[in-house]
Amino acid sequence: MADNRSREERAQAIEKRRTIRIRRSSLTKNKIEDIDRPAIKISETLDEYRQAFNIVYNEYESVGYIKKPHEARLHYGIHSLLPTTCVFVFKTYLDVISTLTQVEDSELFGLPMDALYKKEIDELRAQGRTVAEICALATPKEGRWHNLLMFLGKAYFQYATQAGINDILIMVNPKHVSFYKAIFMFEDFAEERYYEPVGAPAVGLRINYDGFWDKLKETFKDQEFETDLYSFFKRIHCSPLDKYMTFSGRRNIPMDYDAARYFLQERPEILQSLNGEQYAFIEALYHKALHSAEDIKSRYAVKV
Repeated sequence: MADNRSREERAQAIEKRRTIRIRRSSLTKNKIEDIDRPAIKISETLDEYRQAFNIVYNEYESVGYIKKPHEARLHYGIHSLLPTTCVFVFKTYLDVISTLTQVEDSELFGLPMDALYKKEIDELRAQGRTVAEICALATPKEGRWHNLLMFLGKAYFQYATQAGINDILIMVNPKHVSFYKAIFMFEDFAEERYYEPVGAPAVGLRINYDGFWDKLKETFKDQEFETDLYSFFKRIHCSPLDKYMTFSGRRNIPMDYDAARYFLQERPEILQSLNGEQYAFIEALYHKALHSAEDIKSRYAVKV
């Protein structure tokens, strides 16, 4: 395709991209040497889920997003319990130190973003597209210099490819829009609106994942730019963590009994907003955990 821009416009575009890449350059550097046995995975155990939800709670609380404090200090909702939801965690040998959640769209439960942007998301659904939402991204302040989010993002993109995702959506505070556009190639999706649960404005962003890799490759094809996010996100076996970034298709695995019982017992109010069909689905999926009289918290007294 011919480039009809003037020489000045092309020069300005190159300079803008150079400025962005200078900011990006430090983000692709491997800063995990002092982390004890680092690994990335999709949560499977109660302990992994609990640590991830606690990190999200603490980080949301620190910026004023927790409007109704809870003694458990765990931030999760009904979408967290769905079998296609993936809670990605970056771990040391024993501890979760960063997390990112993918919620895959479903006819019965939809997406958390439906609270603000259902009309816009319905337009994608009407096209038969497989839509997923990224949410609950959190890294404690002391771990941010390790670039943990970049590695979680890389793992997620590998998963999205295997899972057949067409569109990746995210809802962010307006002050973070430029970061997600520059680093993860998100584009505008829906206008700024006020999100009551966190008491702050939000903007809807989208990655059309069908064309994501071509767009990323095109952005970084010029040799004068040293920071290549295309290679960082696309190539496997270029860092010690990449061995954890192979996935065998779309996940569809419910929580085990202990995890389901724990989170249903800890926050029973997440069931209150369900309609009849939704409750029936959760009951069929977690019948034993839902109706058990066991105080499972007595078996898992580990503090978070």
